[in-house]
Amino acid sequence: MSNPGMSEESLIRNDVVRLREVSAGCFAVVIDNPPFNLVDSQVFAGLQSVRSFAGDSANDVSVLVFESANPEFFINHVGLDISDEGVSEPMVIHQEWPAFSHWLSSSPVVTIAILRGRARGFGCEFALSADMRFASKENARIAMLEVGFGAVPGGGGLEWSQLLAGRARAMEFVLSSDDFDADTAELYGLVNRSIPDAELDAYVYRLACRIASFNPSAVATVKSYLTKRQAIPLPADLADIGAVAGSLLSTDAGQAVVARIMAKAGGVPFDYQVELDLPKLCDTP
Repeated sequence: MSNPGMSEESLIRNDVVRLREVSAGCFAVVIDNPPFNLVDSQVFAGLQSVRSFAGDSANDVSVLVFESANPEFFINHVGLDISDEGVSEPMVIHQEWPAFSHWLSSSPVVTIAILRGRARGFGCEFALSADMRFASKENARIAMLEVGFGAVPGGGGLEWSQLLAGRARAMEFVLSSDDFDADTAELYGLVNRSIPDAELDAYVYRLACRIASFNPSAVATVKSYLTKRQAIPLPADLADIGAVAGSLLSTDAGQAVVARIMAKAGGVPFDYQVELDLPKLCDTP
């Protein structure tokens, strides 16, 4: 994706997350963690750096647009690596995610996701936590896969799905553990618009730059009052459901599902083709 006026050098020090100014007050955040944008400690550290940059009033950030350098994946699920100290990366990320998720939806900065490719698990929860989402009509796929993997969405997937789509449609979305295309996601209220891929970037950046050109105090006040009028998930809510998700996975039934899926996938980490069609792993033999 190429945006006129976007500087080449990232404003933060991170190899897989790049922050670039598009126009005054409007910044692009590009996720680029080959081969398929798994969320690991480096990606999450980059996102935290973006948060710190945006929180510094000297940087005059009004709008953040999150996008991917990989047209087949927006932001993927959390990786399964173990650090040298034996601490699980997923555990650390999930512990810090509630506060970050709340920041996405409650800070004065307007957050927008460009959904091109697959956004599943963490990636889907990230997108739902943002203020707005615009999806590629041809290429976007979103899914909450946790039930199919023996657990429940622990990062806001339940809360945001119901808030955006309503209870019945949230039931379908979460319990199906399957991909929704952009048109269906728009119909259900999970994304703002399904837009032809060739027009997606231009539309989003035109909107983002327009918002960023307005009085920042007026923009922040609108976001604040919309949040007051319709409550958003709190960090404590996400911590609570996250603990439930972990407990489900630790049961014999949960471990049996994980073992079946890993055997079907041929082990961890999954290969590229498995990641492309990840919902198929949830199918029973």
